[in-house]
Amino acid sequence: MEKTNYTFNELIHNGSFRRWVHGDATPEEKRYWDRWTSQNPANRSQAKRAQKKVAGFSIRPVSKPDQDKAWNRLQKGMNKKSSLYSTQDLHQKNKLPWAFKIAAVFLVITATGLAAYFMSQAPEKQVKQIVHNEVVTQYGEQKTITLNDGSKIILNAHSNLIYTVNSADPSTVEVFLDGEAYFAVAERDPSTDTPFQVRTSEGIVNVMGTKFVVSTRDSSTQVVLEEGRVALKSLIGKNRKEITMKPGQLAELQPGRSAIKLTSVNPKVYSSWTTYMLVFDNTPLATVVSRLENTFGVNVIVRNQRLFERRISGAIDNTSLEIITSALANTLNTPIKVTNGTVYIGK
Repeated sequence: MEKTNYTFNELIHNGSFRRWVHGDATPEEKRYWDRWTSQNPANRSQAKRAQKKVAGFSIRPVSKPDQDKAWNRLQKGMNKKSSLYSTQDLHQKNKLPWAFKIAAVFLVITATGLAAYFMSQAPEKQVKQIVHNEVVTQYGEQKTITLNDGSKIILNAHSNLIYTVNSADPSTVEVFLDGEAYFAVAERDPSTDTPFQVRTSEGIVNVMGTKFVVSTRDSSTQVVLEEGRVALKSLIGKNRKEITMKPGQLAELQPGRSAIKLTSVNPKVYSSWTTYMLVFDNTPLATVVSRLENTFGVNVIVRNQRLFERRISGAIDNTSLEIITSALANTLNTPIKVTNGTVYIGK
């Protein structure tokens, strides 16, 4: 298993990798894939694509009915029913003209054939009820998706979102996210509706109506709850305990770890980007740097390492890289230069 390079098809058909994605890997397999994905960005990117395929959505077609069995059941039903007639009734029925008898048999055959035909078409109609959609954003771009049940999703820059909806039941929604998105999920009736579900490579978020942010940046999954309640479950390990989050909490799921880490945060720091503003609340510079790289696709180099000790508070316009770097330069009291897609902070 000491191979270093895997193609996409090799990964999705690799039994060990599939077990790792589903959290069923042996300790040795778990260590191997954790180490392999952390070796370089190319491995992480390939693993994320394959994880999406392995842990993604599938539709099981309903099996087609056996037309011979349907015909036999119908014949048995007819024989059983005819045995209930009296001798006189049977004598009268035998006087039916042959044309009527042939027409009756033809009608039975036609009805059975049509029933089998429409039943055989049912799976196709059922499959068509499940609609797959994919939304992709480029660097510096946001997109808003409004669902039929009233839920809204805002997809942040450089993100990929796949969601499925059931036209027969608009409340049945499943989402797979790679990147960052804000969710405002319409209220659901716990007694009749299925939870709105968000999946990442590390966990599953079940929602009955609330507002929250999910991010899969920096090789982990973060869920920040703004209001309401969500249930979060890890996909890693055998003891996959589900936790219920409260507003103002951040839950983090790390690759290869089943434990979910909870901390208290200011939700606006994580959701302000939806209004084209960045709100910081005693935020480390390293977090700001990560935000710039993920939003605008730039490489940030901090020349003075002591600047990483600085923390930033306040709000910055998020509409352009130039505006942000200018505001940061004033806040940090240090020059910031942008050259050929690289941001240099400090002298």
